[in-house]
Amino acid sequence: MYEAAARSLRTAERFLIAPALNGRFASSPVLVSDISVKGARFRHANAVEMGQKSLLQVAIEGLPPMNFEAVVVWTKADPLTAGRFMTGVRTYVEPAVIDGVLTHLQGMKRTSRIEELRSTDRFDLLPSLEGEWNGADVRIENLSARGARIETPRPMASSSSGTLTFAVAALKISVDAAVAWSSMKSVNPSMYRSGLIIDEAGVAILDTHSLALKLKVIRARARQLASHAKEMSGVPTEQYLLIQCVREELRLNPDEAMHWYRRARMTIADPATRTAAPAIADHPDALAVWEYLDRTIDPSIIGRTFELP
Repeated sequence: MYEAAARSLRTAERFLIAPALNGRFASSPVLVSDISVKGARFRHANAVEMGQKSLLQVAIEGLPPMNFEAVVVWTKADPLTAGRFMTGVRTYVEPAVIDGVLTHLQGMKRTSRIEELRSTDRFDLLPSLEGEWNGADVRIENLSARGARIETPRPMASSSSGTLTFAVAALKISVDAAVAWSSMKSVNPSMYRSGLIIDEAGVAILDTHSLALKLKVIRARARQLASHAKEMSGVPTEQYLLIQCVREELRLNPDEAMHWYRRARMTIADPATRTAAPAIADHPDALAVWEYLDRTIDPSIIGRTFELP
């Protein structure tokens, strides 16, 4: 469905734009904060849908108006500003055009190269995960195979090193890491966010591409939420939350979602599916969740969850 989804966009060299460029997407105003030869990222007030296609119109001083065909590959709430959103789009434009734009912006001293090319998936943790940094309590907001973002009550010195420790279900993980950046949270000035670079030796331990580890994170999140939630009609609370967490995971990761939807289409074509999962045999979204969960949840539970408001 998408020629290049979120993961492939991160392998292109990106350039931060400051101040951000004024633009429009789907007739709504946006602020374009960074661009690459494959895509762009912008902040905005109106929600967009994943997969939505429109023109990204960008106004750049000294250049004619730029119009790029674009498709939304991810979108989420802006972590810096309540009530606003952050979106990444895949753009379809000749690389020479983007090179010209970047050269022009560099001449205006409005752009800088983002050094780290994030070639591994990053996973937001909602709610954040409890952990420790050098023995002090922290909250982990997101994880990737090569880094993490943590919340702390005090700023952290850049380039300082230490050990990040946390538990996922019964698995306890410790990785060596270094502080890449640290800044005050705009929504809560009493707290700070810090970005960590995980030691290459820890990559094998913190394998966030592993479905088994991702499922452990999702199941742990569902158990934590279930202790504060009411029983859903006909569906155990923990299983309801687990299914909803997987649906959200697929919504936020379109590249991965395509894999599971393809699996679901193959499942639909298998006559044995109607015997094993008659409740969801004609529902590709529900089948994708069932496959993601390695068929460990009763398909009738998944079907009832999808029917609930």
